Amino acid sequence: MSRIPSPLFNCQQATLLVERQADAPLPVRPRVQLWAHLHLCPHCRRYALQSVRIAHAARPAAEAAVPANLALPAAARARMRLLFDRREE
Repeated sequence: MSRIPSPLFNCQQATLLVERQADAPLPVRPRVQLWAHLHLCPHCRRYALQSVRIAHAARPAAEAAVPANLALPAAARARMRLLFDRREE
C-alpha cells in the first residue's frame, strides 16, 4: 500500500524553512506549505515571530563597525580553536 505524501511539513522542516525564508524567498510550493503549517501550528507560528524579532534586533549589531583595535583574548581564541578542531574530527 503506497503512502500519500503529506502536503504539510513537520515542525522541524517548518522551522528550517522559516530560517531559509529570512535569507531568500522560498519557491511557491514550500512557501504555501509553510504558510499552511504556520496557520495550524501555534508553536511554529511563535517560532517564526520570534525569529523575525531576533533578526530585527540583531541587525544593528551585525551592521555596526568593529573597532580596529578590538582583539579577542588569547584564552578565548584557544577555546574556539579547540572547539573547531573537535568538529573537524
